Amino acid sequence: MLRLSATSRWMLLGYALVIASLSVFMPLYILLQAAFSTSWTAGWAFSNLTLVNFQQALISQPTIRQSLSNTFTYSIAAATICAVLGFGVAYILQRRVLPLANMLAGITLAPFAVPGIVLAICFYAAYAPPPFSLYGLGALIVIAFVTRFLPIAFTSSNSALQSMHPELEESARIAGGGPFRVLWEVVLPVLKSALFGSWLIIFIIGTRELSTAMFLSGPQTRVISILTIEMSEQGQYEILSAIAVLLLFATGVLTSLGSILLGRDFMLRRT
Repeated sequence: MLRLSATSRWMLLGYALVIASLSVFMPLYILLQAAFSTSWTAGWAFSNLTLVNFQQALISQPTIRQSLSNTFTYSIAAATICAVLGFGVAYILQRRVLPLANMLAGITLAPFAVPGIVLAICFYAAYAPPPFSLYGLGALIVIAFVTRFLPIAFTSSNSALQSMHPELEESARIAGGGPFRVLWEVVLPVLKSALFGSWLIIFIIGTRELSTAMFLSGPQTRVISILTIEMSEQGQYEILSAIAVLLLFATGVLTSLGSILLGRDFMLRRT
């Protein structure tokens, strides 16, 4: 085992802090400053502090409120569907429930090879005209999100199932449990950390997804990633920062909830 001197440890700690400061702390500092400021260029000053930006984001501007609601609704729906479908495909692959399981897994992973903007154009061309006529509806965005993020849920569930020995299920069946009861009372409780971890990752990615939603959002289904581009062109950086803080808060609440219910390393464990 490599042992480092005290000087080397302090140097490595300083290096890590520099990287963290440049990539996380400094951008977060500027974000908070802009969110609570009348003018983000004026810096921290008592006369410059305000909560109007949050009032604008949550109350005064219906467009922002609707975009936030759309973003959370679509992301939650897509993450939930992906978690269910991803686990189902992984279970079929690992337990060989159906023939041609490898082909099904390959189809599930295929969207990884397609850029998001190309996928959005394909969905627009396929679902916007009749007979589907889904353009401008939130269902089209959810379908696109599920297609794009399903590989994430599948790979997470597949890794978790690989580490779970089939004998655990076999012993439950010998004890008299049916297939669905074993799945509900044995498999899912064991894999709950991995499933919720993949759900949270997909939710976080969905709240900031731009390329897929760019061609699929209508006037009533605009998500926050598209709205931020429009507002940045108008120079409304303070309100944009307030929106970003709200997104960080929502993500932090979900992460904290997962840490409380499943343990602080629930996103790292696979069983």
